[in-house]
Amino acid sequence: ERRIDTLEEENEALDEKLERLKRLWKLDHSNFADVDTDGDLVSVKVIEQFTRDAIETANQQYGLAAGDVVYLRDASGAGRSTARRLADIEPRVVLRSGGDLSDVADRILFEHDIPVAPADDVAIQEVDELAVASEADVEAAIEDWERRAEARRKEQKASMVDQIISEHRAETRSESR
Repeated sequence: ERRIDTLEEENEALDEKLERLKRLWKLDHSNFADVDTDGDLVSVKVIEQFTRDAIETANQQYGLAAGDVVYLRDASGAGRSTARRLADIEPRVVLRSGGDLSDVADRILFEHDIPVAPADDVAIQEVDELAVASEADVEAAIEDWERRAEARRKEQKASMVDQIISEHRAETRSESR
């Protein structure tokens, strides 16, 4: 019975590996002619929820890697460790929908220079369990994020300067008394 249990576990692990290999093969060999009008499609890795478990599930299914386009179906709920886990993957861009990104997750992704854009800005097409998007749409979303990020950095610097000036004035007042 133990031998049967061991063989069944090995069989299950091999089945999972085979399914992952099939998905990867499909990604490389799929005929997207019906959706690829100008030949500029990029694969999109779908993560159902912004949770550590969902990130791990997607990593097991597709293999998440640096430079991937990641699509969060539900961007809400992520905390510091979840955002760091996604940042450690170093995706090219994170497309989000279904819920607001938490302030903590937004800050961590921003600090790691990971562009975050609304999924509505990119036409994502799903074929079976695979998703694709137009390279031009992805590039436009990244460029839009870069413009907003630059404005955000300037705002943060201005806020920091204002705070330093306020602190200096407070110190000067307390010393003159």
